[in-house]
Amino acid sequence: MREEEHLKELASFFKRTSAKIKLIKLISKAKQEYDNYNYSESEASLKEAYKIDSENPAILRGLGCINLFRKDFDKAFEFFNSALQKSGSKEIEYTLLGMACYLNNQLDEAVKYFNLAIDENDDYTPAYEGRNQTMLENHLKIADFQELLKKYF
Repeated sequence: MREEEHLKELASFFKRTSAKIKLIKLISKAKQEYDNYNYSESEASLKEAYKIDSENPAILRGLGCINLFRKDFDKAFEFFNSALQKSGSKEIEYTLLGMACYLNNQLDEAVKYFNLAIDENDDYTPAYEGRNQTMLENHLKIADFQELLKKYF
């Protein structure tokens, strides 16, 4: 009986290892497809990976990015927030949430998320870049608005 239990444990170990290898291959494939602008194939790989591990932040981030590209901001937010709950690198998710807000023209919200990313990791350059771009965009909008007001008053 002891040998049978050992064999079951060994089989279970190999099954888990096989699933992890498949997951890594799918995530890598999805990233490569995304980088090559093949978003539908990337999404298909991510959805297959999601069936294996729906808690994986990298998969959730990827699905969020696909939806962000499609300008489905609500779905992107949903995936990024799910990733945020499961991630050990929250600065990535906060930065992605900031980018989603920026692209959806919610500049004040974007700055808030970029600041949260910086609070998590003050060495995370993409958060600074996103915040600076958002603040510049906001400043330009204010300057344009002021010029418009000058014309009418």
